[in-house]
Amino acid sequence: MPMNITTAIDTLVDLIKTRKKITLEDASKELGIPEQVIDEWATFLEEEGIIEKIYKFTTPYLTVKEKDETPGSSDEELKRRLDLATRHLEFILTQLKKYKVEHKLSIEDIQDVRKLIKNPKNITKDVVFAQKFILDLEANEILNVIKKIKLLTPELMEHLEQKIDELDKRRTIFEKNYKNFK
Repeated sequence: MPMNITTAIDTLVDLIKTRKKITLEDASKELGIPEQVIDEWATFLEEEGIIEKIYKFTTPYLTVKEKDETPGSSDEELKRRLDLATRHLEFILTQLKKYKVEHKLSIEDIQDVRKLIKNPKNITKDVVFAQKFILDLEANEILNVIKKIKLLTPELMEHLEQKIDELDKRRTIFEKNYKNFK
């Protein structure tokens, strides 16, 4: 079985794509890597045409490099985007595994979890567990869809990327809630 290895640089690229624009300092904090190392990687990625480093006053920001052609329309570009999406999902799942949530929740079906997290009155350990459960389930569902794709179109790729971005935003909310119960 082929193994997909995500490097720290891939994680940086995924972070930049997710955030659209991020400072070197924030990227360093988010990834737990010294700012100088992030800056060196950013220089390399900029030389390769993957990202751009822009400055607002004296603050360097990392952004995805804008392409001149219609974005994401070639087969090669679609495959690259699909690979990045897959690695992003694997990163999300890896991040979720770090969190061990004690709970008293008894789950009979997915609807029980959805009701609990839809409009929680109070953020409890059970709500945090339910959030993690749904995130994990949905990330795996998207990965399964990706494995079954026979014809990849720019529209389908855009849809998958939007779903993954939404999932990642919800992961951030989950992490904030989790930290409240540490």
